[in-house]
Amino acid sequence: MSFKLHSFDQADRYRNYADWPEDYVTALNELADQSPWRNHFHIEPKTGLINDPNGFSYINGEWQVFYQYYPFGPVHGLKSWYRLTSKDLIHWEEKGLALLPDNALDAHGAYSGSATADGDKLRLFYTGNVRDENWVRHPKQNTVTLDPETGALGQKELIIDEIDQATDHFRDPMYFTAHGKSWLVIGGQRKADERGTLYLYQAAPSNLNQWTYHSELAIPQADSAYMFECPNINQVDGKVFVTFCPQGIDQDQLTYQNIYPNAYLVADAFTAEGKLENPGQLHNLDYGFDVYASQLINAPDGRVLGVSWLGLPEIDYPTDQYGYQGALSLVKEFRIQDGHLYQYPVEETLALRQAPQALFDHIEMDQNNYEYAFEVAANKQATIQLYADADKKHFVTLSIDTIDGKIKLDRSEMGTIFAEDFGTSRTLDLAGQEKVTVNVFADTSVLEIFVNDGAYVMSSRIFTPSNQHTHIFAEGTDNNLVYFLHK
Repeated sequence: MSFKLHSFDQADRYRNYADWPEDYVTALNELADQSPWRNHFHIEPKTGLINDPNGFSYINGEWQVFYQYYPFGPVHGLKSWYRLTSKDLIHWEEKGLALLPDNALDAHGAYSGSATADGDKLRLFYTGNVRDENWVRHPKQNTVTLDPETGALGQKELIIDEIDQATDHFRDPMYFTAHGKSWLVIGGQRKADERGTLYLYQAAPSNLNQWTYHSELAIPQADSAYMFECPNINQVDGKVFVTFCPQGIDQDQLTYQNIYPNAYLVADAFTAEGKLENPGQLHNLDYGFDVYASQLINAPDGRVLGVSWLGLPEIDYPTDQYGYQGALSLVKEFRIQDGHLYQYPVEETLALRQAPQALFDHIEMDQNNYEYAFEVAANKQATIQLYADADKKHFVTLSIDTIDGKIKLDRSEMGTIFAEDFGTSRTLDLAGQEKVTVNVFADTSVLEIFVNDGAYVMSSRIFTPSNQHTHIFAEGTDNNLVYFLHK
């Protein structure tokens, strides 16, 4: 093929969308159409790069989700928001570009943020990325309304400018309510010591255009990190929990295996003074290869729901050669039990299931779009090969040891290896001598594994050399059922 992707220097990455040649866009779409790794039931871009989920919300009987988007190649460039809507959290209708970087408040990118219903409009909160002539960043926290019927935007307004307490790492305003008030939590870096922290703002009564600085919400359990981003504060089951991404955190505060972790902690309460009451230990939100920037909401139906970026910053992915990168996870429900956070695909996901098939030691499918449920009894060892070809030349291995209490996900034999600098396996420690239940959700190039009803999750991108890798081999497992998932 004669078409080649741009080298994407700074000028390319920040070129106005309207200035991209039509023949380039056409050729990029044709290249992306050749990808062998298109998913069946996970959100992914047609072309270009997606990262953080944004604006997850509900209005007028429809769920809304947006994502950070750069349409013109598998790189981080001039970001916009792309919008999708759904009646059931499973079938998503693409609405297209929704929030473009088109004025002085977001000239170099409409960065991440959140949304909430505000009357008959959806109100978006986001970080405008603005660079000066010396390429110094000046973050602007902005708001704008969106008409959910037409997609039309109101006027963009600055609600929070740069603050003296923070460096230019000051972004990702996340909306939540507590104690009868509207709040924003913003991730950042403290200027005094260049360490990560969170900042809280409170809205004026019945006015989501007017915000006042409230306080800093420090997280001592992660004070070695140089920056916090993508924060969420949610309440469920009589507790509150905070999820965020503490970049650069020391391993003695959080043991993690990816370039950057997505973490959480549970507390007894979020007080009216903006404090966490009795915060607990910091944990990984996900133990797989590819989860970051999760966004969670307290939904109107009482559930806490969330969606994650199935990707990581500063990592190249095999789909790059086809001009696109990134995907979003299944929508998950979050619960707290015994001080521990559980996450599991929403109940609506069951609608994808076809009639189950029993698996004894092997099954072959036409394609990888299934849920595989099984158990491993106490004091046993099990080995499962997923995404395998018939002669077991290439596969992904899931090893479960209930004697020592370990689960290992190994993609070293996958056939299309990437991100080797961060290892080819991930390990999860569990209590030993106990039965383990596992639900595997496999798509063409996405693997989401839920252990013990979501007590632990391992989410990863999987890239096989061909479409023939559709076998499962299992040894040491019980009660094996495979549900083909049809969207």
